[in-house]
Amino acid sequence: MGLFDALFGRTKLSPGKTDALFALSTAALDIETRLDSAYGGKAAIVLRAVDNSAYDAISKDLHDLLNLGGRDFRASVSMHQDNMGFQWIILEGPDLEDAINGLHMTADLIKQAGFADSLLAAMFRFGDWYLIYSYRRATFYPFVPTGRSSRQESREFRIRQTLANALPMEKDPERWYPLWDPPI
Repeated sequence: MGLFDALFGRTKLSPGKTDALFALSTAALDIETRLDSAYGGKAAIVLRAVDNSAYDAISKDLHDLLNLGGRDFRASVSMHQDNMGFQWIILEGPDLEDAINGLHMTADLIKQAGFADSLLAAMFRFGDWYLIYSYRRATFYPFVPTGRSSRQESREFRIRQTLANALPMEKDPERWYPLWDPPI
């Protein structure tokens, strides 16, 4: 940030940090055994809305890139725009490793296309709860919705405590932003 940005109160968003996403690979065993939760077969990247034609180009590149994996990569890709205007890139497939790698490749593709500041979060489904990764803070946090606008905070704290040694967890619960009605 330059002098004029500081004087006029402008802030620059930090680009999304993608590498900490791989920590989920090592935490998968803890999630499965200690939390008795299996990967739900769906994961997504959430993006701030930008020009849809740019997402169309990214979507085509993404399909081409992920289809190169052939039989080794068993996930399908779809796009969804929610009622708040956020764009979701959804990967659906049985393997958590495929989801992690696919979302990492997707985030890198988005960054290369010049939209790094539009990366908001990655979301993984585990049964009836979700694990959310904040690209800005490079931390994870749990989300356990119990209805359209309610959540089970006590269970979220237990999940956080269980995964604290395995993942970079967000310590400030005020930053555990809910993503209501996710399309995954």
